[in-house]
This record gives sequence, C-alpha cells and structure tokens, in this order.
Amino acid sequence: MLLKKFDAENEARFRLEYAARSIAFVRVSLPIAGALFLCYLFWDYYIDPDRLFYMLAARLICVLVAASVFGLTFHPSFVRWSQLILGLTAMIGATGILVVLHALPDGFSYGAATILLAIMFACGLLRLLFIPAAMTCLGILLASNGAMYLAGSTEFVFINANYVLVSSIIIGLAYTMILEWKERSAFEFKMELKKEKKISDAMLRNFLPDRIVDRLKEGEETIAESVGEATVLFADLVGFTSLTNRLAPSHLVEILSDIFKMMDEITEAKGVEKVKTIGDNYMVVGGVRNPSPESAQAVLEFAIDALNAIDQYSKNRGLPLKMRVGIATGSVVSGVIGTKVPAFDLWGETVNLASRLESEGRDNTIQVAETTYWRLQHLYEFEDRGELEFKGGVKTRAYILKGRKLLAHDTEPAQGETRPQPMLRTVE
Repeated sequence: MLLKKFDAENEARFRLEYAARSIAFVRVSLPIAGALFLCYLFWDYYIDPDRLFYMLAARLICVLVAASVFGLTFHPSFVRWSQLILGLTAMIGATGILVVLHALPDGFSYGAATILLAIMFACGLLRLLFIPAAMTCLGILLASNGAMYLAGSTEFVFINANYVLVSSIIIGLAYTMILEWKERSAFEFKMELKKEKKISDAMLRNFLPDRIVDRLKEGEETIAESVGEATVLFADLVGFTSLTNRLAPSHLVEILSDIFKMMDEITEAKGVEKVKTIGDNYMVVGGVRNPSPESAQAVLEFAIDALNAIDQYSKNRGLPLKMRVGIATGSVVSGVIGTKVPAFDLWGETVNLASRLESEGRDNTIQVAETTYWRLQHLYEFEDRGELEFKGGVKTRAYILKGRKLLAHDTEPAQGETRPQPMLRTVE
C-alpha cells in the first residue's frame, strides 16, 4: 500500500505533527485565497453591474469564513480538528463560487474553470491529507453538478465542466498522495531514528553514568571533576578464570552477564555508581555523583548485598565462585577519556588503594582501608588485620568487615521470635 498506516498511537502522533507543520502554510494560503476571491468583483461588475452588491455579499461571507479559520489556527485545539475544518473551508469557498456562477447570466458557460481554484486550494495550499482531500473534491464535484443542473446548463457545459473538474481532481489528488507518502516516509524514518537513538543511548548508559551521558549530549567535550571525598570499591570474582577451561564461551558470557546484571540492580538500589567492568572485576564509587557523608555506608551496603547475591547464585548454579572486595575512601579525580568510545574512569591514590585491598584480600570478605574504617566503625564490626605492605613499598592499615552492629535503638525480638543474624560469614 502506497500510504502506509501506522499503529493507532503513532498514527495519531503523525496527524498531530503534520497538522502543526501545516499551520504556516494555512496562514499564508487563507489571506491569498480571500484576496483573490474578492478581486473577482471586477469580473462580476463587468458581466452584470446590477448584481454587484449581491456578489459582494456572497464573496464577503466566504472571506469572513476564511478569516475565522485563520483565527482558529492560533487556538491550541486547531491541530486536532484541522483536516475537518480545512476541508469544510474549501467546500464553503467552492460553494461561494457556485453561488456567484449560478446568479450570473449563463455563468457556468464561461466560469466553470474558476471552480478549479477551489480544487487547487484544497489539494495544494491547505495541505489536506489524501482521504480528506478526496472527500472534499468529491463534494465540490457533486455541488458543481447540482448547481449546473439548477441553472439549466446545456449538455455541452456539463460535459466540458466535468471533464475539466475530474481532470483537475485527479491531478490534485495525485499531488496530495505524493505529499502524504513523503510525509509518512519522513515520519517513519524519524521513528526509526528515535528507536536507534534510544538503543544507542541505553548502550551508552551501560558504560557511562547517566549524568555523564547527559553532559556529553549537551555538547561538553572535556569532563573532569575533582572530588574531595569518595569511596571506591573493587570486586573480583574468584574462581571465574578457572571456569574458562571447563565451560563454553557462550556459557561463560551468560554467567558473567547474570552476575553483573545482579550487581547493576544493587547499585541502583543502594544509590552508588558503577564505574566500569574489567574482565570479571567490577568497580563502584560512591560520593562522586552525590557527595554525602553516607556515601561510604552506601558502598559498604552494596558490597554486603553483592557478596550475598554471588554466594547464593553460586550455590544455586553449583559454581565454585566467590567474591573478593576492597574499599577505600579519599579524594579522587573523575572524568571521561576518549571521543570515539568515551569511557568514564577514576584516578588517584584512593583508587589504587582500593584495587590493592581487593587483590590482597581474602575470598568472600570485604576489606576496607583505614579511612573507610573510621567513617563506619560506629555502624559495623571490623577485624583489624594490622598494617599491610603492597607492591612498591606502600603500607596501609586494613580491616575486614565482620558484620553490622546491633544499635541501641534496635528493638528486642518478641518472645519466641528469632532475630535474623546480621553478621557476615567470613571464610578464612
């Protein structure tokens, strides 16, 4: 089918957008049509001066209708009813012409061609869609034949007028069909672009934080931030590398996708920010997007939920997977590097420390730096591992999370009720 129809929602959107774009054409065409219609008074006077005031009244009524429709184009609801209103306007204009031709002596013998103006008006300047234009043209054709019949026109006038009218209708509707086809094709292309943009935007947001994506879309080329205090987390899947020798690549990707999807959901729930994934390593930061004293706690709660989620997933799937987590708090620099494939990343000693704490940590444990410990020691129980020395001679005091503290405001369990144990199981 040449004129492709969309589903109900998109069809309605297409019609509204088309009507909105057509308003400029309508506002130009209506004054032109009204002025030309009044100019024919000279022709009326030349043919029958005695009926000039009658002709003036008939033409002024049509001009007033055009002026009213011009005013309606400024009303917000016009776009909804534009096709009906404009079709009726063209019909009224054609009726005005027919009234004049009927009143003039033998008017249809030499004036039938003026009805073509109404057809041109309907099929061109008013930008009617094909079906409304076809109905309007059919109405003009029937009204013209009725007026000629009432005027007692000869057979020659009937045949000549109808030949000219039908020919002009065919040409006008062909133009209207081509116009609508082009408009529908452009709208369909626009929908495809929106769909592709939505997909690409979703993919981009998988690699970059939302706020960074928004700034890139606004045209920023250099995005860099210095944050006085943020909490950085590295989480590594222990045992995943050994699976590469046992499982098919597709199965490995499926497992990693499932795990990272769970962790993505936890980042959303805890209000922390995923930075990137490197192989089977997952990096998170808190306090960069929304600096807050609670950012360290949010990151630690993410770590607890992620550790428990991986433990449960491994048990359900029978996989020898564990997780090792390192967390550090301090100043960082964040920014976007690259243009072809932009990547959001963090830099600074805090980032390096969190990575080292993860690599030197124990399986199924959360190891934190001293800076993180001092911010959270009133809420959580930690085990002091003492001072650790990393590669390069870097030394730092590290702590292992043991569980949440039972705060004084926590209520006592009812008689016979067992309080869920908040402590994390530590694998030595």
